[in-house]
Amino acid sequence: MLKSKVQPPVLILGMHRSGTTMVAEALNSAGVYAGAICDHNREALYAVDLSERMLEAAGGNWWQPPVSDTLERTYANFQPELDSTHLYAAHLKIRSGKTWRQKMHYNGPWLIKDPRLCLTLPWWLKRFPDAKVIWVLRDEQAVASSLLRRQGKTDEAQSSLNEESALNLHRFYNQHTSANLKVLGVDFRAVHYEDLVSTDTEIQRKTWFGLYQFAGVKPGKMNGFEARNKIEKRNIEERTTVFPIDGPLVSVIVPNYNHASFIEQRIHSIINQTYQNIEVLIMDDCSTDESRYIIKRVAKQDERISLMFNDTNSGSPFAQWEKGANWAQGKYLWIAESDDYAAEDMLALHVQALESNDRAVIAYSHSHMVDESGKFLRDFKEDYGFIFGDASRWTRDFTCSGQEEVAQKMVFSNTIPNASGILMRKSAFDQVGAPATTWRLNGDWLFYARLLQLGDLMFFATARNYFRFHTQTQRSRSIAGYEAFDEILAMYQIFEAEQWAAESYITAARSQVAMWWAGNVFSMRWSLDVIKNNMRLYRIFRGYRSGLAIYLFKSALIKSVGGMIKALGLKKPAKRIAAKLFPKTFFPH
Repeated sequence: MLKSKVQPPVLILGMHRSGTTMVAEALNSAGVYAGAICDHNREALYAVDLSERMLEAAGGNWWQPPVSDTLERTYANFQPELDSTHLYAAHLKIRSGKTWRQKMHYNGPWLIKDPRLCLTLPWWLKRFPDAKVIWVLRDEQAVASSLLRRQGKTDEAQSSLNEESALNLHRFYNQHTSANLKVLGVDFRAVHYEDLVSTDTEIQRKTWFGLYQFAGVKPGKMNGFEARNKIEKRNIEERTTVFPIDGPLVSVIVPNYNHASFIEQRIHSIINQTYQNIEVLIMDDCSTDESRYIIKRVAKQDERISLMFNDTNSGSPFAQWEKGANWAQGKYLWIAESDDYAAEDMLALHVQALESNDRAVIAYSHSHMVDESGKFLRDFKEDYGFIFGDASRWTRDFTCSGQEEVAQKMVFSNTIPNASGILMRKSAFDQVGAPATTWRLNGDWLFYARLLQLGDLMFFATARNYFRFHTQTQRSRSIAGYEAFDEILAMYQIFEAEQWAAESYITAARSQVAMWWAGNVFSMRWSLDVIKNNMRLYRIFRGYRSGLAIYLFKSALIKSVGGMIKALGLKKPAKRIAAKLFPKTFFPH
């Protein structure tokens, strides 16, 4: 990586027509210099020329982007002689020369804005490794409409798009940006166009304030921004989909342990499914509450229910998965965890999907997280947005290669948040086998990665699964120890050995996990063993993430302040205030 000799710029990127010009104009007015020679979109002409020539060298252009492999080869060979001083001189429109001469000309913050940066970002970050990136996101239908509407204008970049290709182009830009940001580990801020022009003045003000703060300049205009064109909402006649009520047998495995408060709702959400051809295999792992009494009572209501009660606790939910799969007779498996529940048409949808695609091994529906009483906590799209920067992929139904899902997304996070939301092909489950019982917290993540090597993944964007989060939830206890991070590190060794993802992606994923660890370490229950093992993990993680010690210090400071707020009984109000002030950063719960 080339050492930058000048102040790093702010790079503004996002799909064409997503609002990048508005952001560049506002930051330029606030003192972030956009360049000596810019077009009407506030794009520095030298930067547009470089990115466009890069795309041409790779055999494409902005609206017909080249394939990723060709782009990567182009980055390595495209004008290697250009360094940060040459580019900064072009930005100022002065002769390249000594850095001190450039600083005499201008020594303040500056920006490069170009949607093509979504595709050429690695080349620019090699010259400016400390650059900050602002990623502007917008509803894909609005972007596609704007692209088509502007297509005939002579002062805009020319293209020959139709509605379908415009949508696919938007998705390609976002997917490429997300992948680049993950792999490169750059400091970035994702911002939504809808928040920048929100009719809620408080949201608009806070969104713009956050951008100015991120760019390191005194806040400029923070209210009064409006969408240039009101997007005409098309009235699309909703078609009623008729799902099957009968077909191949589905085995519904219900592993239960001490979920007496939730098990009755769980069972009713299964037997009331519109898809009828099911066997319900309820397994209790030696519960100490009233679970068995409730299970026996409800089981009398439906002859499709069979029971299996363990005499001793198995010690792992995955042992129950394996026992249930061996017991099952169906073509498909639904592992319906005993504290969750589902919409009544979820199973019918999933059966129809897998019956229509012989290559698919998993069909799953989007999840909403709920509390003990079933009250909505959050949409899991918020988690996708937090992890990947852009959650638009999960706003629509899609089918993708399982291997690609693992290599590009699941390497960074378990994109299937809850087993209760999926239907699996039993033949694929039998080929892979249940997760090992030695994996306590991340066995499902590794299991899905293995299973998806065998076929496609089908996703449905409407939330039909309700994932309950409470004090007994395995996920809620995961920060209580260091073991979760040991499991993730062991999983990445398997990813490497099996070559499920590129080495660069695995390295970036390890760097991300290092930050997760640093953010969680001070929430662990301390003991001599925990201290010893976290010191070991620090020695490992500092090799994956530079500046980890500084982040640990910040994490400790935040934890200390949080402890004082909690001691004063202000935890809930503080969370609500933080969520109101920074609606895209903090959850209110």
